[in-house]
Amino acid sequence: MRSAADVLGVRERAVWRWLAAAEQDESAAWAPGERAHYSGRFTVTPEIRALLGLRRENVAAVHRELAARAARGEGESPPSIPTLRRAIRRDLTPGERAGLAVGLTRRLEEAASENATFRARITALEEDLIAARTSLRRMIRTENTAR
Repeated sequence: MRSAADVLGVRERAVWRWLAAAEQDESAAWAPGERAHYSGRFTVTPEIRALLGLRRENVAAVHRELAARAARGEGESPPSIPTLRRAIRRDLTPGERAGLAVGLTRRLEEAASENATFRARITALEEDLIAARTSLRRMIRTENTAR
């Protein structure tokens, strides 16, 4: 056990605890040292990921938004801020957190720019449609008066 602990960079007692946990629950053997998952644990949902991106990873702002939604009856009451922070640290990698802090805002700006481009194109097409209808009406009127 001592050599296994040295190789893993942990104390011998930790290896014994991992073995005991693996004997009780085989899934613990796949991720030694990690806490056991239980159904009551708060986890980061896709909604919270989106809010983290919109709020630039400001956990307090996300908590306020979740609390406001719960007050309006649009969801469950949020966990405490420390619980929310722990879940974010546990469930998101540092790369995901960094991407949410910067990437979602940039994607939102890009989408707004694309929307402006599409709106301009739709406006141009609507104007073309109006001109085509007017031209068609004139042609029909001219043809009907020529008879």
